Formats: sequence, C-alpha cells, structure tokens
Amino acid sequence: MKDFTDDRTLIREIKNGNNEAFEFLFNAYYSRLRRYAIRFVRDEEVVRDIIQESFLKFWEKRALIEAVSISALLFAMVRNACLNYLKHINLVEQRSLDYLDTAEGQEELYHWDFGVSPEYTLLYKELREQIDLVISDLPPRCREVFEMSRFKKMKNWEIAEALHISTTAVEKHITKALARFSEHFRNKYPMDIYIVVLAWLLSE
Repeated sequence: MKDFTDDRTLIREIKNGNNEAFEFLFNAYYSRLRRYAIRFVRDEEVVRDIIQESFLKFWEKRALIEAVSISALLFAMVRNACLNYLKHINLVEQRSLDYLDTAEGQEELYHWDFGVSPEYTLLYKELREQIDLVISDLPPRCREVFEMSRFKKMKNWEIAEALHISTTAVEKHITKALARFSEHFRNKYPMDIYIVVLAWLLSE
C-alpha cells in the first residue's frame, strides 16, 4: 500500500475519492481511536460501531475537509459520537467526565465540552451566536432542510418526503449548508476552534 504519511497529501487524495488513501487512514488511526473511545464507552462492540460510523461520515463529507489536523478531527468526531451515545442512554453526568481532565498531550483538546467547562461559557455562547448567524443567512429551503436534518434529527428520505423533493436535492442542500459553516468558521476562528466546529458538522 502506498504511504500517505503527509497529512496534506492524504487529505487531497481522500477528497479525490482515493479508496487506498482512505484505507490507509482507517488502518493508521483505528487502534488509537479505539483506545480513546473506550474511555467513554466501555462496550467494545459499541465502540467499534462508533468508530466505523465516524470514518463513514468522514468519507461521505470529505469535500468539506480542508487543511486541518486529521488526527485532531478524527478524535473530536469520535468524542462527539461517544457523548451522543452516552446522552442517548441517559448516562452522561458532569462528574462522570471529570477523569478526562487529566488527559495529556495530543488528546487534551479532544475532551472539550462547552456545556461542562465553565471557562468556555462565553466562547460557547459566541459560537452558538455564530451558528445562528450562518443558519439565518442560508437560503430559505437550504435552511429548512438543514434544520430538519440537524435539529429534528430527520433522515434524508424523511425530509424528502416531507418537502416533496428528491433525496438528491436534500443532500445538495445539506452539503451547501455545511460548506457555508465550514467557510465561516475556518476564516473567523483559530484552527483548534475550527476543528471543534468541523467535528460537530461532520459528526451528525
């Protein structure tokens, strides 16, 4: 298998639809992501599903990914997915995440939770305002589709049926909305904040 150890080359090849590059990415990060995810979710089978789904979303929305730290983005996506799973089964409480405050090195960024850490309250409020700003600036139908997908958690086919449009049209509206978000936050915030927002966009 070809070596894709340079992140810029790897991103470029993945965006071009290179399956070999994507396989390299999966093999390079799967074990590390599994060890990280198991700190949140103790069920190995659930962890495997979470990681596979995160990679699938990474691949499906690869067109949005620019020159970022692939490692940071993947860890943030897996973290979001783990927390979403835990919240879904009503297990997340602030004290249950306290041990993550001891994370060191590269993983330190990946346990950000704007709803838990008081020092991030103002930043969280600002990001929410910026998210609302981007949403309000979307074309009406694009905004409607995005809100149904992101906030009402509707599947693409459900949105298509409700709005009497094709699933292809739904996908195009969502892609357009995500691109607007990506561009807005990439140009406005430092890379670490952009990665957090991009992970949120890719994780849903």
